[in-house]
Amino acid sequence: MLRKISGITFLLLIIGFFVYKSGAETNSFNDQNIVTVQDLEEIPPTPAIDTYGLEEYRFDIDESRIERNESLYIILSRHGVSPETIHQIQLEARGVVNLNRMIPGQRYRIYKEGDVATAFVWRRSSTEYSVIRWENGIEIQNGTIPVDVKISTVSGTIRSSLANAISNEGVSQRLVVELANIYAWTVDFYGLRAGDQFNAVYEDRFVEGEYVGIGRIMAAEFEHRGNLRKAYYFDNGIQKGYFDEEGNSMRRTMMRVPFEYNPRISSNFSHNRLHPILNQRRPHYGTDYAAPTGTPILAAGDGVITEAQRRGGNGNIVQIRHNSVYKTAYLHLSRFGSGIRAGVEVKQGQVIGYVGQTGLATGPHLCYRLYKNNAPINSVTYDFPPSEGLNPDFMEQYLQEIKKLDEILMTSNRGVELAMY
Repeated sequence: MLRKISGITFLLLIIGFFVYKSGAETNSFNDQNIVTVQDLEEIPPTPAIDTYGLEEYRFDIDESRIERNESLYIILSRHGVSPETIHQIQLEARGVVNLNRMIPGQRYRIYKEGDVATAFVWRRSSTEYSVIRWENGIEIQNGTIPVDVKISTVSGTIRSSLANAISNEGVSQRLVVELANIYAWTVDFYGLRAGDQFNAVYEDRFVEGEYVGIGRIMAAEFEHRGNLRKAYYFDNGIQKGYFDEEGNSMRRTMMRVPFEYNPRISSNFSHNRLHPILNQRRPHYGTDYAAPTGTPILAAGDGVITEAQRRGGNGNIVQIRHNSVYKTAYLHLSRFGSGIRAGVEVKQGQVIGYVGQTGLATGPHLCYRLYKNNAPINSVTYDFPPSEGLNPDFMEQYLQEIKKLDEILMTSNRGVELAMY
């Protein structure tokens, strides 16, 4: 038994010896291969790349702005680029970027290696640019610069006008236009009263630290004549637009054709039509619908009659202001509808008059005209705003989002009274 224990002890001693020796050798190896600071080699830095993807260290950069009557040819020629190269650039640019749309004031850069220009950057807008390189064959690329967005708020009480109020707050006048578009069907911006209030949550947009204007209005509320109307922007990739608290669209459609049926178009909207009576080329900013005398004509949308009278070559004419954006006109009527006169409110589909051929007309028809921001547009091809409400399947998501926007609206300073218009 003792002999057996002695054998085991001897075996353990041998194993211990080899373990110790192995560790000593390992430690010795590590000591000999320790990396010191003096042994490190510095990793060379990555060459600096500018906003447009070019290596700044290689070039001398000449930055300037496009002058009046300057073109790409004039600019590049001034920097020694050959006519043959410029011509080839213009050919390669077809279908990529329109080089004929250079506007005075736009920025550009010329990249030179020594005295030789090899690249050109055209800053087409605050966020869009084009890069043209020709050192190793012609390369043309378009790019965009990221936009940084900051959420801002503005609010106030009307004294005279919305435009002056927003201007006094140092906010872009674009906000006035955007509010008018959102509330075009629910707020009469021509009829604002002292005491009306507004509140808006919107995006301020910055590019490379420079302010470039407002973005989208995210939420707004307008108290007009004692009625509070809220609007929220929603976009889930399937449906988007402005909706009220209940998911109803803030936009209202208009009748494309102001009749109970679609009559024949006898003359289209045109910027250069031969007038059938005057025999002269002149714009025809309306669509003529041939219809029997006495055919009822309907109001294309809700609004206020601004004119109902006989007026020269227009014959009997009715004009309707639907909101601060849209108005319509109806010409050559045989007579007016019952009660139709200036100042009267009408509803969509209400009879406002009857087809005739008063004024300069060769036969019974209606000349129907549509105006947006006082500019005539083609009612036949114009994409009228939809009136579809939010899909019920999206309401839960929508309500969660507007809850967050309401919290921002509530924190906005509603107590500051702003001078308006």
